[in-house]
Amino acid sequence: MAGLFRNRSGFLTLAGAGLAGLTIVGFAAPGDAATTLLDAVLADVNGAIITASDATIARGLGLFGFQPAEQPIRADDVSRLVDAWLVDAEAARLQIAPSAAELEDAWRSVAGRVGGVDALRRWADRAGLTEAWVRKLVEADLRGRRFIGIRFRAFVFVPEEDVLKELGPGPHSLEARAQAIDALREEGVRRELAAWLADARSRAVIRTTGEEGTGLPPLFPLPAPAGAAGPR
Repeated sequence: MAGLFRNRSGFLTLAGAGLAGLTIVGFAAPGDAATTLLDAVLADVNGAIITASDATIARGLGLFGFQPAEQPIRADDVSRLVDAWLVDAEAARLQIAPSAAELEDAWRSVAGRVGGVDALRRWADRAGLTEAWVRKLVEADLRGRRFIGIRFRAFVFVPEEDVLKELGPGPHSLEARAQAIDALREEGVRRELAAWLADARSRAVIRTTGEEGTGLPPLFPLPAPAGAAGPR
């Protein structure tokens, strides 16, 4: 995703070659002593930059398994995004590409979480984000989920003995059985994905700012969830 690094609000954003510390990208108006924070580089994954804006967008829109939260950006948030970048890179390498119709459905689904496409666009505009950048993250989220489905979920086998153990003694409905199978399959997917990510991390060049690069608040207000009154 390195090619997606963008300009925000017309100001040039820069990322240094190294991540010895938190890389702050800001703008100081002539005569102003203070610098307005525009973005911060949190990590570099094989040359692909992860920024505080990425973390804020992911939280606000529920991408990559994030939930909306106003808390500061922490190390585990950065780690989750590193994993997402690794998955996206592998999906791209395998040429896993959702169709244009699937991408549009994903865009509208994500927009529905915040009150629709118009509301999403207004939020992005207020935050100084381009629609193209937000769409790229939505696309990466969809592509990553597609990769996990093809690479892991399709090959997880749930043994009958595991199902019986999960259900416990006594009669059970078909619905309960299906739910047990689904739960065991997802557990297997998480286990296989964790093993794959551990191997991918061992082969990747990952540079993070560490604890000194976390603790930033979200860089802009999160969008109001669908049905909420007023902007957040």
